[in-house]
Amino acid sequence: MFLRVATAQDLAYILKIKEKVVPIMQASGNMQWSDKYPDEEKFTEDLKDAALYVYEEDMIIKGFAVVDNKHPYPYDDIPWELTRADSRALHRMAVDPDFQGQGIASRMMEGLETRLIEAGIRGIHTDTSLENKKMQYQFEKNGYEYKGRLNLDENLDDWYVAYEKVFI
Repeated sequence: MFLRVATAQDLAYILKIKEKVVPIMQASGNMQWSDKYPDEEKFTEDLKDAALYVYEEDMIIKGFAVVDNKHPYPYDDIPWELTRADSRALHRMAVDPDFQGQGIASRMMEGLETRLIEAGIRGIHTDTSLENKKMQYQFEKNGYEYKGRLNLDENLDDWYVAYEKVFI
């Protein structure tokens, strides 16, 4: 396993993975991602923030995730155990469909958590679409605790579920 901060050279691979996962997500009723989100501009911003990570095995990028300190405003209504200052937010995580079912998501999360612990961060806050059952399963499988529901945009019928993992 090799988890590292992404570089500009990785962007094309990240976008290819995103293009492969969107139809699978949408076929399962999860419209959280589309051809418009996340887009190249969003990933470029993540790159500039050094918040975008890639997971590599055998010199092949098999997944990516963003970990930053950009907690969405609606997170303020969630009963977190940890404050924003003590945690980081996990966003935009995906595993290439060609490699799903091999434990990559769990290894990627473990690698991210190790980096955060080493940096003195006490936990992770995250969310996913209410329809994204695969990601909810990943969170729960990896020790994340369900913390509540929230809306992240003006569509009040578009619900998300929040999760937290406390390391210490």
